[in-house]
Amino acid sequence: MDNSNIVSPPEVNMKGIRGGFWKQLGMLVLGTTVSLVLTFGTAQIIEKNQRAHDRRLTAMMVMSNIESFAQELDTAWVQAAGADTAVAWLLNISKDSLDEMPPKELLPIISKAKSIGSLTYDKTTENIFSNNIETWKNMGNFQFIDQVGKCFSLIRICEERWNGFQQELDDIFNKIVAHPDQYPGNTTSAKIARDPGMRQKLLMIHNLRSWAHYEAEYLRYCNLKNMAAIDITEQELKEFMEKRQQEITIDQPEPIYGDITIPKINPDSLTHY
Repeated sequence: MDNSNIVSPPEVNMKGIRGGFWKQLGMLVLGTTVSLVLTFGTAQIIEKNQRAHDRRLTAMMVMSNIESFAQELDTAWVQAAGADTAVAWLLNISKDSLDEMPPKELLPIISKAKSIGSLTYDKTTENIFSNNIETWKNMGNFQFIDQVGKCFSLIRICEERWNGFQQELDDIFNKIVAHPDQYPGNTTSAKIARDPGMRQKLLMIHNLRSWAHYEAEYLRYCNLKNMAAIDITEQELKEFMEKRQQEITIDQPEPIYGDITIPKINPDSLTHY
């Protein structure tokens, strides 16, 4: 049999096939690795930027809260000017003249003299900052932490001192009203105005107002340090506060108390209890 016309199959280059396989596998692994690196790297960048944004927002809330309380101190010492004036007039009147004044004239003056109002401090922002204190520590910004802590401590002192002083005035007033026979004077109003404890407290109102005015300015001074530590400008804080204080408007009208009160139960409609 003549086999001269039979064509032999081409030789297979196994070495080339194996080389191509490993090359393709290497490219696949490299592509997967690059894809994973890009995915996780991008996620980390986004997360890092989000954390930075959250810290900045918290810092803005903290500093706006400090400024808001400084403004409340401004309002308090200005509104207490009426009490200061009434005190100056009241303490300049002799005890005999106080006894002769009709209660309907003297009592309103006493009420005005002893009313300095109250301060309200919302601790929500302080709690948010305190709960994230570790984040600030990890940043290494200890100056900002210390300065903000100092501001919050001062705010609590101002609130306690001002409100405590008002409570002490009210306590003396109520004690004399409850037991007028234990105090000298022709009328209850005169007894209050003549009482040494009340007069001593009233005399301190002017200095209390001056102290509140100073503390408001000192809080602003400390807040400027806070801004410098976190690289935020006064203008940025002002714009943030304006946005924060904007009233939210919705289409739904505000409910009116009289429209939603529950009617009283008619006892005649009850068969038993």
